[in-house]
Amino acid sequence: MAEHIAYVPYAELVQRFREWGEWTCVICGGPVGHRSLGHERRRAPLFECADCGRRSDGCQTFEGHHVLYGGCALEDRGATRCGHWLCSWARPGGKCPVCGAARESRPTYATARGR
Repeated sequence: MAEHIAYVPYAELVQRFREWGEWTCVICGGPVGHRSLGHERRRAPLFECADCGRRSDGCQTFEGHHVLYGGCALEDRGATRCGHWLCSWARPGGKCPVCGAARESRPTYATARGR
């Protein structure tokens, strides 16, 4: 498990999402959309994958991970999850649309949908 410190404010993260349009889930490769700014105190944005339902502040997308932490989610060796929104631990896989890094196998995962 890796602990990360975000390099950009959430407002900038949301602006980057608006500029790029759609982001990619690090777990299933599905399209991720911006849903809202939540958590009254911290105002963490909510991003959700349309395919697997994975929720995060952007950290569970390839694009958001690059913006927040300055590196690819595939560089992390272990499982990942968001510290702000409910999602299960899972290991990123697939191909990063930002830097081209790839990890061959898709992991198995549990989704937050239906909970």
